[in-house]
Amino acid sequence: MKSCLTLLLFLFGLLHGIVSAQFRLTGQIADSQDKKPLSFVNIGIKKKNLGTVSGQNGDFRIVIAAGHDNDTLTFSAVGYLDYALPLKGLDPDKPLHIELRQESGMLDDVVVSSKSLKKQQFGIKHRSLLIHFSDGMFSPDDSFEIGQLIHLGDNPVKLTALNLYLLESRPDSAAFRIKFYRYSKGQPGKQLLKKSIIQWHAIKKGWLKFPISSDNIYLSGDVIAALEFLPQRAALQKPINFEVKLGGLSRSFYRRSSLGKWSTPPHHYILNVTALTNADAPQPVDDDIASLPAFVYASTSVKDDFHIFLDLPEGYTSNTAKKYPVLYLLDGNAYFDQVKNELKTYAAKHPRSTLPILVGIGYKNAYFMDSLRVRDYTYPEALPIDSFSTSGGASPFYSFITKELIPHIDSCYHTDSSRRTIMGHSFGGYFALYALLRESNLAENQQSGFNNFIAASPSINYHDDYIVKKLAQKTRQVNPTFYKGKQLYITMGERELSLHQKLLFQYLTRTLDKQTILRIKTSVFPDTDHLGTAVPTFKDAIAFLYP
Repeated sequence: MKSCLTLLLFLFGLLHGIVSAQFRLTGQIADSQDKKPLSFVNIGIKKKNLGTVSGQNGDFRIVIAAGHDNDTLTFSAVGYLDYALPLKGLDPDKPLHIELRQESGMLDDVVVSSKSLKKQQFGIKHRSLLIHFSDGMFSPDDSFEIGQLIHLGDNPVKLTALNLYLLESRPDSAAFRIKFYRYSKGQPGKQLLKKSIIQWHAIKKGWLKFPISSDNIYLSGDVIAALEFLPQRAALQKPINFEVKLGGLSRSFYRRSSLGKWSTPPHHYILNVTALTNADAPQPVDDDIASLPAFVYASTSVKDDFHIFLDLPEGYTSNTAKKYPVLYLLDGNAYFDQVKNELKTYAAKHPRSTLPILVGIGYKNAYFMDSLRVRDYTYPEALPIDSFSTSGGASPFYSFITKELIPHIDSCYHTDSSRRTIMGHSFGGYFALYALLRESNLAENQQSGFNNFIAASPSINYHDDYIVKKLAQKTRQVNPTFYKGKQLYITMGERELSLHQKLLFQYLTRTLDKQTILRIKTSVFPDTDHLGTAVPTFKDAIAFLYP
């Protein structure tokens, strides 16, 4: 009761004095030469996920939240120079008239040299016949954009179509803008087209083909093929659901707002391009390949089978005397290949670091993975308002990992029991905090399961803030020496934080930080939503754990 009262007092104390303010700007955008209205112009504060798109007659309206007085509003359209407008001093009662100047220059003409051509597809081409996942984002006033990394090879190819698989039909049509970006520093970089390609299509289940052969687009190398879903204020306010897949080393990206920050999802879009290439060109890189589980473990604690993914660090087999840390990764079906790739990238830059044996914990049937992870990662059982069919099984799942899986891995591989990590996102991050709570109950002479805890956007408000209250209570009770040698990295995305969750996160981290023996690191990723926190957290965690 005392811990709950302390939490409430903390929250109310921070709430006092918080004032929100916003203002709305309206106006119209036109071409500086012919004065004709410009439709579908991207308007926003760059990388701040605050934006909109102009309507078909060039009009726009945008609501600017508090705290952006010193920012700049950017107007961006393909084929035009960006227009920057400082927000400071603008009169919200005076409509704006913006004119954009055309940008000179187009892509250089390129000709595929061979007389004999063949058609090839690049990107994610194959769908699962049994398992289907969908994604969909929607805003009636702003665009959203998805992108897929495409390896086109060294020689230029002529792009003839972009293809996206829709998982559901919708009784109307929608507008899309086709874009291509250079892949640079792990992100979409410079936009490669100098003209706007906008197409309208009916929303029907199946492959949606965007023909672009007449646009004479020739590209090579690593590019991001992107689709921008343009808003229709009068249209049905329903998402467009497109299919995605789990696993594999490809890179996908999304941004929920005009000129917003790109994020990396845990899945990949079923998106590819069709191109004409020289007949003697090599086969394109297969981005559909995903790691297979190393073995299946039948747990007596959970009474279910788990698919276990495994990757050994570079040099493991050459030195049998060396012991390695172990990184246990939750949601292995989704994240194993991405974390595996991040470890290899980090190893190339830090050859002296002792990187871990990576163990991904996944499920046989990924279609039911979401409900199974709720079953295994949460405690106690969900409140009725949450409407989960099954939940609260974190205790037997913890027993499975600590009493079954860890002993099995330790018996088969050269492991360092003093350097074990549990890492997860969302409910997986919640379970990492639950593991910290469970291990604080162990007697001083008992062997703990983990030394490091990585919680990416943990669902800390689950079951009326249960985990926060319990950790706060436990922190005041346990012997501080329990935290010796233990590390916690906990993150959130700025855009996912409601006021309550923001204050809850601050309360949790401040409470744990009082345990000076526990090494704690926190991050709030700016302009990032819940979905986009997993990959950057895992990447940061590697440097945090294995410097």
